[in-house]
Amino acid sequence: MGFQPPPWASQPSRVSSIEVVQDGRKQASIPVDIKVFYLFGREPTTDIVLSGPGASRTHAALVHHEDGKSYLIDLQSTHGTFIRDRRIPPNKPTLLTDSTTITFGASQHKYIFRGETTGSKRKAEAAIATDSNMQQKQTVRASHLLVKHRDVRRPSSWKEPQVTRSKEEALAKIHQFQQQLTSGQADFASLASHESHCSSAKRGGDLGEFGPGQMQKPFEEATYALKVGEMSGPVFTDSGVHLILRTA
Repeated sequence: MGFQPPPWASQPSRVSSIEVVQDGRKQASIPVDIKVFYLFGREPTTDIVLSGPGASRTHAALVHHEDGKSYLIDLQSTHGTFIRDRRIPPNKPTLLTDSTTITFGASQHKYIFRGETTGSKRKAEAAIATDSNMQQKQTVRASHLLVKHRDVRRPSSWKEPQVTRSKEEALAKIHQFQQQLTSGQADFASLASHESHCSSAKRGGDLGEFGPGQMQKPFEEATYALKVGEMSGPVFTDSGVHLILRTA
């Protein structure tokens, strides 16, 4: 029987990848932000094939959580899975944060997780935010409705396996949704749950709480500029075009 993901597993909502490093040199960068989970192992059918001593047939799984976080699960491997040189317990999800180093068994390869997780802050953007007039010490909470277009960094979603619309067409849809919301024809959570291309649609667009440096800069700045209960106009990021509702 193959790997069965936990009930909280969900399509990723943030960009992430695995860097493969040997002898201090990056050998490859593998995107891990398309599917709900990715398998590591020596079997050629796994998503990331491991080589070298100690690799089990199906060694570990990287699983994306519905809240946006990512976890690594050791699948009872013979020689273990290590995060920052510490062996993690089998079958127990272990949180991954940006720049986490992973090794499998006695392999000489290191695997570095790169990702925008809810628990990590991108230092450069956080520094910029500190110098701005945002409320940088305060966390906020927001919901959003995302429409993707073909030029975004990942032109696929739970709603559309392959997004083909233009940026202009995405903006037109956002304007349509904005009009429905401002006229009272629809409420934000209901509209987001049916129309948003983000996996947060299952929560009515709710992204939970976040602070400076945890979202893409245009999204962050637009959210902090809103008062609680206010909705933004169209906001453009590398993910697509958003409407943002600040909720706390």
